[in-house]
Amino acid sequence: MACRQTRAATACRYREPERFRAGSSGRGRSLSVPALQALFELARPGHWIKNGFVLLPLFFAHALLDAAALHGALLATLAFCLAASAVYALNDTRDVARDRLHPDKRNRPLARGAISVASALRMSALLALLAMAVAALANLQVVAVIAIYLASQFAYSISLKHIPFVDVLLVASGFGLRILAGGFGAQVPLTGWILLMAVLLALMLVLGKRHGDLVHDVQGRAALYDLRTVERILVVLAASVLGAYLLYSLSPDVIARHGHAALVYSSPWVVLGIARYLFLVLKRGAGGDPSRLATRDPLMLLASIGWLATLGYILYG
Repeated sequence: MACRQTRAATACRYREPERFRAGSSGRGRSLSVPALQALFELARPGHWIKNGFVLLPLFFAHALLDAAALHGALLATLAFCLAASAVYALNDTRDVARDRLHPDKRNRPLARGAISVASALRMSALLALLAMAVAALANLQVVAVIAIYLASQFAYSISLKHIPFVDVLLVASGFGLRILAGGFGAQVPLTGWILLMAVLLALMLVLGKRHGDLVHDVQGRAALYDLRTVERILVVLAASVLGAYLLYSLSPDVIARHGHAALVYSSPWVVLGIARYLFLVLKRGAGGDPSRLATRDPLMLLASIGWLATLGYILYG
């Protein structure tokens, strides 16, 4: 940056970037509104919908109307929102150069230069600490789950993301941990079926995201995965998710707990959601952002709302 020298001043004065401005007291700096907006964007609040997994144990355990259980589950959900945002922030600092080459990711705050890497790292550390603090308000079991999640996802961001299929397994494990946190937070029984369905569904969604990276090969994913192999695994996972859901709905334990087998009537919505997702991923290469698909695609949104409404009526109607 050019600067002037006058008779009264023989040295240049550094001017702060526009995203910062001096505080009113002159003793420090405060973030500007655009910088705060960029930090909020870095947290990816649109992806917090994934933390709805935390509430599934509460929902299926008939405890949604139990104030104590709901309070614990909501604390676990908030802790996971903060923890996930901490991971997003750290991950973006590792991918700045590659994100600038991606047709969509180049618009992320770090990739477009809206905030610095140092600011993103500070935000990541702060959010991780806040996540642990909120988890502690629930119970120590939730704290343990959040700690395991942060450790595994930070390891993913730093190095393990470059190992084929290990990266998929690590990201998918985060959804299993969400189920555990929800059960521990609400203090309700956890079933193996719910954990199995969550992990299978997560594997399908994460692999669908990898498929999108392969289709738009701008980050070297083609060197790590074979497109046809990924597509075959996606079909197998989709069938496995549907099969696990049907077996869960008709399992003797579930029928005994609810007094009926009516849960199976919600399966058509599961079929619609899975079929639509596979179509979007395999035919349109649109698996890059599952959260966006779930909220913006009309049929995906219909499947989600229909499934929740049907289950709500069956379990609580």
